Amino acid sequence: MPKLLVVDDDLRSARVIAELLRRSGYAVDVAGGGAEALERVRAEPPDLMVLDYEMPGVDGERVLAELRAPDGSTEFPVLILTGGRVEAADEAYSFEIGAVDYVRKGGDTAVLVSRIGSALRRPRPSSTYLRRGRLLIDTLADRAWLAGRELGLEHRQLQVLKYLVQHSGAVVDKRELLETFWGSGYEGLTHSVEQAVWAVRKALGEPGWIETVHRRGYRFDAQG
Repeated sequence: MPKLLVVDDDLRSARVIAELLRRSGYAVDVAGGGAEALERVRAEPPDLMVLDYEMPGVDGERVLAELRAPDGSTEFPVLILTGGRVEAADEAYSFEIGAVDYVRKGGDTAVLVSRIGSALRRPRPSSTYLRRGRLLIDTLADRAWLAGRELGLEHRQLQVLKYLVQHSGAVVDKRELLETFWGSGYEGLTHSVEQAVWAVRKALGEPGWIETVHRRGYRFDAQG
């Protein structure tokens, strides 16, 4: 029997949803806020989380960020539940940081049950995302976002960023990047690497993400 965790600071609403889901054949637990939800997940991850997005303190966005962090413990689906006025950009950002679906409170309960069933039936992906702080990279679609803003990098620029992220904290030699992504060790082409890194830095728009190590190469700082 799949185990679900319903997270909502409005415990009355959470218990109503939990009872509905129990009648639909699920084992359901309830958490009264984001901090409690993260504690429950660390103790025993559920098969799916129904997460209220707008909560005081640790809100839904923070919970998702913690769950999907590099040292997080989850790849289970998270379905966002909201009762407020949400812009399309907010909804899109929820998907970008790890939600699998989005349902508004007060809607048809059959829709909620149906979408939970659909999310549970999906095959669990091997992680196709790299997440470092506010940076998210979709390694299959070749797209990257910083705090929900798409970076719009060209293919080779994104590959350089992805490689640096995968080697976070380590110094990556310019020649290594040149041989990996330009297929050449010719030092006269290192300016191509420098231009790609410059474009990545410009797209990020913040200093500190990529450090230049004198006469060696570059180091990615996950803290930005």
